[in-house]
Amino acid sequence: MMSSVRKIGLSLVLAGALGVNANALCILENYCEDVHVGVGGFYENTDTSGANINRSAGFIAIGARDLFLKRINLSGDIKVGYGNTNISGTHLSQFNKNENLLYIELMPKIGFNLLKGDSQLFINLFAMSDVILASRNGVGRLMLYMGPEIEGRLRISEKVKLTYSFGYGYAAAGYVFGGSVSRIHGYNQAFLFSFGIQTKISENVGFYIKGLGKYYDLNASEVVNPKGNNSSSISMPKSNGWQAGLEAGIAF
Repeated sequence: MMSSVRKIGLSLVLAGALGVNANALCILENYCEDVHVGVGGFYENTDTSGANINRSAGFIAIGARDLFLKRINLSGDIKVGYGNTNISGTHLSQFNKNENLLYIELMPKIGFNLLKGDSQLFINLFAMSDVILASRNGVGRLMLYMGPEIEGRLRISEKVKLTYSFGYGYAAAGYVFGGSVSRIHGYNQAFLFSFGIQTKISENVGFYIKGLGKYYDLNASEVVNPKGNNSSSISMPKSNGWQAGLEAGIAF
């Protein structure tokens, strides 16, 4: 039964029921979907007065997109990773200098496609939770971004598309010092972007690879007393940071 449905969907694609990418499956004339699964890694640096935090991690990524009436986009992505945090500088000297981290990222979004045909240009609204968890005597962070995004897929040939995105978000954020949350007040901002390529390797399967980036600008955090830590109270001064990563996988 499922095989028949897939054949019908592919026939619709060939007949002109166009999906969101080279491997989208159009189950109905006005409804297409695609799923991707990938792996990747990133490096991140946060810099402030008297402290420098470097993080690196590998992750697994899973995402899905539904396109209704060839226009309305509903999609979501999740990344889960594991890596390492390295801290230097006198300001954070009371915490572990080197420790493991757990990385969790969720990004749902809704948008509208402005173009017709094989290329797409989506205007999206997104929300992203970006969490790095640390040990009880470590430094983690919690971020929630909300804002607009431009996301596009440009057809280069029958089997190749360029993919790109750029988003700007208001960031609600905080650091976690030894288990205590130090909130960041005021207006904080983040820029998110990606650029990649997707190729069709069969009727149902494609390969993708893309570069990922983030830049964020954060105000100083409030003073807290770390749990289970006999050292003095702590806050994070005004800081900025960036993250660069690479992701590759299959789409079907």
